[in-house]
Amino acid sequence: MEENNKATNFWKVAIAVIITGCLVFIGTSAYYLKKLSGIEPSVIYGSNSYAKLDKVKEIIEQNFLFDYDEDKLIDGAISGMLETLDDPYTVYYTEDEWTKFMTETEGEYDGVGLYITYDTTNSTVIVLTPIENSPAAEAGILPGDYIISIDGESAVGKSLDEVASLLKGRAGTSVKVEFERIKDKESEKFERTLVRGNIVLDPVVEKVYEGNIGYIKLTSFDETTYKAFKNSYDHLIKDEKVSGLILDLRNNPGGLLDVSTKIADLLVPEGKIVYTVDKNGKEEAIFSDDNKIEIPMAVLINEGSASASEVLTAAIKDYGVGVIVGTKSYGKGIVQGIKTLRDGTYMKITISEYFSPKGEKINKIGITPDIEVELPEDVTSLYNLSADKDTQLQRAIEELKKMM
Repeated sequence: MEENNKATNFWKVAIAVIITGCLVFIGTSAYYLKKLSGIEPSVIYGSNSYAKLDKVKEIIEQNFLFDYDEDKLIDGAISGMLETLDDPYTVYYTEDEWTKFMTETEGEYDGVGLYITYDTTNSTVIVLTPIENSPAAEAGILPGDYIISIDGESAVGKSLDEVASLLKGRAGTSVKVEFERIKDKESEKFERTLVRGNIVLDPVVEKVYEGNIGYIKLTSFDETTYKAFKNSYDHLIKDEKVSGLILDLRNNPGGLLDVSTKIADLLVPEGKIVYTVDKNGKEEAIFSDDNKIEIPMAVLINEGSASASEVLTAAIKDYGVGVIVGTKSYGKGIVQGIKTLRDGTYMKITISEYFSPKGEKINKIGITPDIEVELPEDVTSLYNLSADKDTQLQRAIEELKKMM
């Protein structure tokens, strides 16, 4: 029994020594880490992760050999943080970038004339559509062309806004852009030197077909689009005496959601136009009133129809007030909010997803037309395409005649 007690005491002492040694080792390790790196143990063990940023800034201040711009340091840290979210639509704007962004929503800017989006499957920016009569359109750039490099600098892996910034510039200056075009599983790379111009976005194109069919093409949804649409419609009804309407949203990349829903309010009956759901499941809806235009309508869409144009199309389709003709839309069904950082800089951040009045999901799915019609195989662009060769337009006219 006495021998057993001695053995028990021996192991108690041994375990105590081992535990004490471990605690000393941990303590001295933390102490020497602190001495060697200047980092507090609490930071090492991650109890305050954002203290790392302050520490990095302190190390730069005390050790970095060259001069640096502190504002750029902060801008870079914020941009880097947002990039890790892997959402091409969540971006940070410096004061200058924000001014340029707001200018574009007014319908005018200097650049090459490309609407672009982000292909997340290969981290590359892709052309959604060139703007009609722009330097890019005149150079033969097509929807679906990938942007590989700009002035010899790789564009692969860069954010949407970084690529947009490189393409923009003072009118009259040139930029060399390398594209990749994939057709029938074959890849072709080519370069174009584009001379930047003043891009004026004409949001509405108006025509009359066969004497009594009105046609309105919306190229984007900016601050002038609603008024231009209303003026065109009133002119077609009162002066041209049209009895049917074709609304062309092909290659319309979207724009301001509130402009899109104001136009939808004119075209659909009382009820939901669109509703959004945020990360907490909270729903918010935008409603139309009981005043609507009564006219047979056809809507043209394609793979270049995105975002706000999909909201308008989905509302028209769900309420059955127009027939949708063309090919499946792009499928951008998420909403961005603007947050001010109170020093002239801003964040655009994805805050919710939107759904059609009937609850149909749009994001990464798109809208399937009621009548699917492809353009002829030899047609590579809608620009300068004559009406008689536009199979989608001709089918819309045919459907309208049945409805009128």
